[in-house]
Amino acid sequence: MKDKKRILIIDDEEAVRTSFQLYLEDCGFQALTAEDGKEGIRLFEEERPHCVLVDLRMPHADGHQVIRHICCRDELVPVIVISGTEIMEDAVRSLREGAWDFMTKPVVDLATLLHRVEEVLKRAELIQQNRLYREELEDLVRQRTAELEETNRALSRAIYNTVVILTQTIEAKDPYTRGHSLRVSEYSTALGKAMGLDDNGLQKLRLGSLLHDIGKIGISSQVLNKPDSLTASEYEKIKEHAEIGERILQNVDFFKPILPLIRNHHVWHDGNGYPLYQGDPESSLEAGILSVADVFDALTSDRPYRDAMTVEEALEVMEDIAGTQLCPELVRTFIDERIYDIDHDTMELNDLKLMMEAVRHEG
Repeated sequence: MKDKKRILIIDDEEAVRTSFQLYLEDCGFQALTAEDGKEGIRLFEEERPHCVLVDLRMPHADGHQVIRHICCRDELVPVIVISGTEIMEDAVRSLREGAWDFMTKPVVDLATLLHRVEEVLKRAELIQQNRLYREELEDLVRQRTAELEETNRALSRAIYNTVVILTQTIEAKDPYTRGHSLRVSEYSTALGKAMGLDDNGLQKLRLGSLLHDIGKIGISSQVLNKPDSLTASEYEKIKEHAEIGERILQNVDFFKPILPLIRNHHVWHDGNGYPLYQGDPESSLEAGILSVADVFDALTSDRPYRDAMTVEEALEVMEDIAGTQLCPELVRTFIDERIYDIDHDTMELNDLKLMMEAVRHEG
C-alpha cells in the first residue's frame, strides 16, 4: 500500500525537504517536494498526492493558503502542518482551516513523523471507505425504494381492479343503479372538500362511497328489481345490505377504515334508520356526507317502482328531511355549493384513480 502513496512536502528549507524526502522514500512512500506554497499548489494539482506536509512561513504563498486550497479541492487529502512557529494561534488557525495534524520544528524523531503520516492516511482511508459504504447504502435504499414503489403500484392496480369489479358486481345485481356508486362517490368527495375534510377523510369517502352498496350482492335480485312496492319482509331483507357489506369487507385490512361508512350510510341524522349506529364520532361526518350523496342520487335516478325526480324536486325533498334523515348543515352545503351540478361524464373514474394513488402513498 505504501508504494502507491504519494507524499507532498512543501517547505522553504531545503534541508527539511531533503531529510523528509529521503526518510519517507526509505519507508516505501513516493515523496514529492516544493520550495514554496505556489509551487506546492501546482504540484498538488498535477500529482494529486495522498498526503501533504506543509510549513506555514513560506514565500509567495504561505501554508495557510495551501491548506485552504487543498481543503477546497479535496477535503480527504490529509494535511500535516510542520512549522517552526511556536505560536498556539497558528496551530489553532491551521486546524480550523482544515489541517489534520500539527507538528513543530525541528522534527528530531522522524519515526514520529512516519507515525503521524500513517495515522492520517489510515484515517483518510477509513473516511473514504465509510463514504463509499454510505453511497452504496443510499444506492441500495433508492433501489429498494423503487422496487417497493413498483410493488405498491402493482398492489394499487390490483386493488383498483378489485374495487371496479366489486362495483360492477353490485350494478349487475341491480341494473337500475348502474353508475350510482360512482356518482355517489363524486358527490361525496365534492361535499367532503366543501366541508373541509383532510386527504385521509376524502380517500375514505371515495372508497366507501364506491362500495357502500356492496352488501346488495347478498340480496335476491327478485327483491332488488321488484317493480312493485316491497312487502314488509322484503324491505327487511333490503335493509340487511349494510351489515352484509360490512361482513364482506371486514376481514380485509385495506377496507377496515371504510367499514363505518358501509354500515352506517342508512343511519339517519336523528338516530333512526338502519341498522343500529356503530362507529366512532370521526366517521359520523363522513357517513352523513355519504347519506346526503346517496339520497340525492337515488331521488334523481330511475328505480323499478318510480321514475327519477328532477333536481329541483329532489332538493326540495332533501330540505324536507333535513334534521331528521339528513344533517341540515350538509344539505345546506350540498345546495349552496351546487354539489349536485357535477358533470359525471367528464369525471369518469379519475377520482377512483386518484384515491388509489393516495392510498398507495399512505400505505
